[in-house]
Amino acid sequence: MIDEPRRHRRYMVCVGLVILATAPTPFIGRDTVLMMGLPLWLWWSFGFTAALSGLTAYGMLRFWRDDSDES
Repeated sequence: MIDEPRRHRRYMVCVGLVILATAPTPFIGRDTVLMMGLPLWLWWSFGFTAALSGLTAYGMLRFWRDDSDES
């Protein structure tokens, strides 16, 4: 039996929320704040992109199982 990450509703909700958070919408219309020479909104985007990568890796390792994985 094949199990896929998209069949786990809570996991997909978390992925969707992280994707939405990746867009730096809280910084629209505000003054640019620099952190280590880069705008803070860029760090925001980098952070949530890394979180999305980690969440994707977790989903693949945890949920993506095949019958051949059991041996």
